[in-house]
Amino acid sequence: MDLQYLLLLQKFREATGGVLNDFFLQISDLSYGVFIWMLACILYWAADKKTGSYLFLNIAVNRFIMQLLKLTFCVYRPWIRSADIVPVETASGYSFPSGHSVTSASNYGTVLARYGKKHRGLGALMIVMLLLTMFSRNYIGVHTPQDVVVGAALGLTVVYLGMRAWAWIDEKPGRARIIPIAGVALTALFLVYISLKSYPLDYDEAGKLLVDPAKMMKDGYKDAGRLLGVSLGWYLERRYIRFSTDVPVLTKVTRCGVGALVLLVYELTFMPAVTGAVSGGWIGFVLTFGELMVLMVVYPLCFSRLEGRKSARRASAA
Repeated sequence: MDLQYLLLLQKFREATGGVLNDFFLQISDLSYGVFIWMLACILYWAADKKTGSYLFLNIAVNRFIMQLLKLTFCVYRPWIRSADIVPVETASGYSFPSGHSVTSASNYGTVLARYGKKHRGLGALMIVMLLLTMFSRNYIGVHTPQDVVVGAALGLTVVYLGMRAWAWIDEKPGRARIIPIAGVALTALFLVYISLKSYPLDYDEAGKLLVDPAKMMKDGYKDAGRLLGVSLGWYLERRYIRFSTDVPVLTKVTRCGVGALVLLVYELTFMPAVTGAVSGGWIGFVLTFGELMVLMVVYPLCFSRLEGRKSARRASAA
């Protein structure tokens, strides 16, 4: 039944000449890659630090659980299950659950939970964007309905439970250390699990692996690095830096502009160059861990120190 649905969408694409293909590809792209961290960074650095922190943590936890499920169930993509399915573009790795649905639920769900009651229009937009993202993964033929439904349900569940957990932590500051301790423990257990478990080794007619487990493990290493980086970064900033977003508009713009450039250079230039030059899955773990530490600790430390010096100079000049 799930594949019949995808074939029905495929027939619609063919009948309309793919007029909506680019639109749904763009909707899909907004919930992955560098875009998944951009909103979190803007909120965290300049607009609403608490919501930005929630968003970082929700994304990291959701992607970690998503990789755990992908590497546990090892469900093949729709076109592997049926040669009749021809996707608009292919996607690598296992299918269940949909990573785009997970991350879009993290992003849009967090914004909805934090601002939806006060800003009804924004809340409605977040719901529409989540539904469009889920449908886009079906429309372009890379995920089944159950992939996107479970992905979105996972994302929204983590957002809900996460908000309750952060409220519980805020009641007593000492509880904050639970986050880095849990991050370290879960990361270690996950890495042992994915390194030791067995994976299906099925080949196509040309003798090529349908899905290379080694590549999928590399994706797992990356999201394990993100979880560790966010859990440690969140705690270190909270404990030692404690920067504020209550700053002039120009300062906010500067923080976001410089920070966005750092993020884009790191994601689009530095990481591909290093992973291309260094083999092995562990380099992905190191790079994603380093990325989140830069975004949550190193960069905030730099701009808070620089802004503090500027304020001191203005005060002495006055």
